[in-house]
Amino acid sequence: MPMSRHRKPRKRIELPPIHLGPGILEQSNTSTPFTIDIFAWNTDRFVEHKITSLIDIARLRENLPILWLNIDGTPDAAILSQLGQLFDLHPLALEDVQHPTQRAKVEPFGENLFVVVPMPINESGPFETEQLAMFVGPSAVITISERCDGDCLEFVRRRIRQHEGRIRDKGAPYLAFAIFDTVIDHYFPIVNQLGERIDMIEEDVVDSRTAPDMYAIRDAKHDLAKVRQAIWPMRDALTAMMTMEAWFDMEHRIFLRNALDHVMRLIDMLDSERTMASDLMELSIAIANAKLGEVTKVLTMIATIFIPITFIAGVYGMNFDFMPELHWKYGYGLALGLMGLTIGGFLLMFWRRGWFRSAMMGARPARRE
Repeated sequence: MPMSRHRKPRKRIELPPIHLGPGILEQSNTSTPFTIDIFAWNTDRFVEHKITSLIDIARLRENLPILWLNIDGTPDAAILSQLGQLFDLHPLALEDVQHPTQRAKVEPFGENLFVVVPMPINESGPFETEQLAMFVGPSAVITISERCDGDCLEFVRRRIRQHEGRIRDKGAPYLAFAIFDTVIDHYFPIVNQLGERIDMIEEDVVDSRTAPDMYAIRDAKHDLAKVRQAIWPMRDALTAMMTMEAWFDMEHRIFLRNALDHVMRLIDMLDSERTMASDLMELSIAIANAKLGEVTKVLTMIATIFIPITFIAGVYGMNFDFMPELHWKYGYGLALGLMGLTIGGFLLMFWRRGWFRSAMMGARPARRE
């Protein structure tokens, strides 16, 4: 994967307008596309609908008590207000839906629990997240994703359609856990790919014994920091959810502990990769300094050899009339012999001191398993 040598622009958090009070939704003249899907079921029956209006929700809930309302794309203020009236959602929570915060958190509002989770958009391309806002009520779960081009919850939908696992046998709190846990699981391939990138950089250093690409290391560290920033608040969110007995009983808290364990594993993996990336950055600097030392050593040897023979050539290049060897037929050979002996002596000294052994030819470091 080619790495850019330019600084990547950071995604800035969209802040609510300062002219509006808290809990007041912003009215916009432009509408963004969104889709609404409804999953409703009881112990014997299941229905799935794609709707354009919220009017039919009350009719569906009469015979099918468990409801999952999924909205892909942020709806406008009118839809959010209507949604708040139907399910008694707090205005502050609806404001967070309209203006994504991109940080995991859990807040109780009456009978509804408001959960925010940063959800990865894709697993193969550059790391990006979108906000998944989730309202957990006594018998309904509402999820609103920031974008309308799909999400990572298809596995949960398939389990509901095919009646796999416990989702259709449990209530809304277990559905909320399943959604949260699915989002967490989609971070594992991303962290593994980042680890493979760092392993490839390390293998290049071990095989070629050259300085690694510092820009590639910087990009990897930048992505690790972004993933860690998204995952770290989930630990606090899950810890808070485990204390909320009004929504999660003892059985649910067992599953929440399992999700918390997954988050801690991700954090440990990220910390390990960050340490390795920092070590590679230090190794890059050390190799660059070693190469500079090699160049300096070669120049020092050349200068050391040529200074004395230049002195000899200078002495025998003087044209005084009374120089003893000026008219001696062996004088030229004597001067060349002195130069050769000087060169040979210095080369022998350099060899005895190990200067001809490159600093990069040390013991081969063991590869990381």
